[in-house]
Amino acid sequence: MNTQNLGKLIHLKKLCTENNHFQMLAVDQRPPIFNIISQATGKKHTYSQVVECKKLITSHMSEFATAILMDPHYSLSNLLSFNKSKGLVITLEEHSFTETKKGRYSKNIPNWSVEKIKRAGGDAVKVLAWYRPDAESKSIEHQKNYVREIGQECEKYSIPFLLELLVYPFQDDENHTTEYQEQKQKKTQHVIDSVKEFAKDEYKVDIFKLESPVDSSQLEGEISQDTKAAFKDLSLATNNKPWVVLSSGMGKDSFYKCLELAYKNGASGYLAGRTIWLDAFNQYPNIKQVEEGLKKDSRSYVNKLNELTASNAQSLETYFNNGFKIESPEQFTKEFGGFE
Repeated sequence: MNTQNLGKLIHLKKLCTENNHFQMLAVDQRPPIFNIISQATGKKHTYSQVVECKKLITSHMSEFATAILMDPHYSLSNLLSFNKSKGLVITLEEHSFTETKKGRYSKNIPNWSVEKIKRAGGDAVKVLAWYRPDAESKSIEHQKNYVREIGQECEKYSIPFLLELLVYPFQDDENHTTEYQEQKQKKTQHVIDSVKEFAKDEYKVDIFKLESPVDSSQLEGEISQDTKAAFKDLSLATNNKPWVVLSSGMGKDSFYKCLELAYKNGASGYLAGRTIWLDAFNQYPNIKQVEEGLKKDSRSYVNKLNELTASNAQSLETYFNNGFKIESPEQFTKEFGGFE
């Protein structure tokens, strides 16, 4: 990073532990939490119920995180006083998307922008982009342009761009779903090639949030050589940009295995949600029992993840040390520009 991106580095540092690892908690989920409520009550979710679920997670789990990922509609507008982590990542993309037979089209939350995230005190802009390299050309170009424009805005306002990439099933696929979950029988090369594309400098991504390159079922039991090779290829595809692992709601044991493999290949932490806290909501709408689950099982699990991260994840110490080196410091105030 050059001197003009000093602000990005300072924000990224806030998302890390003292040892420069990421241990980030996601509460920005929308459809997954809508589903918790509707399945438990048999009714459509209400605004207050969604906020209540997110408040429970934030109140009981954020103290174990270096940063929290919030959406602006339900989380940011209600939960800041309950957040006990030091870093704040804010979501930009709308949870609903346009879908055609061979493609998906992302868009921003209405009336929301990179500028507003910066103004609200965010330390990073998070965007989920659905992407498949074999999608229809119009979808591919739309998604590329969508990500590129956000990267340019993040550069303008000196705020880190955290890009989450997910492959997805086409409408005529056997396992088609619009739910926010891991694509069944996904192709490893689709995941790798997607990361390769957006690791190009033109997109100005500062940190990746990446899914497992293999189906989570392949993370159970003995790990194959193909799976090990897939994680190595995933790391190479990042073009040396920092990356963290997302959980896609996979099982606790599978996600732990996923982190082990990712850390061996250079990942610097995780940004996870459902795998950490979803089991506690099996008791919803019994709030007392949900709280008990968060206090016991969820906390125990996240402590296990944090221990693994502290001992095995790739530290970004060198990355920050190099980034904070300023040539000709005596010229800093003269040469350092403002927002353009």
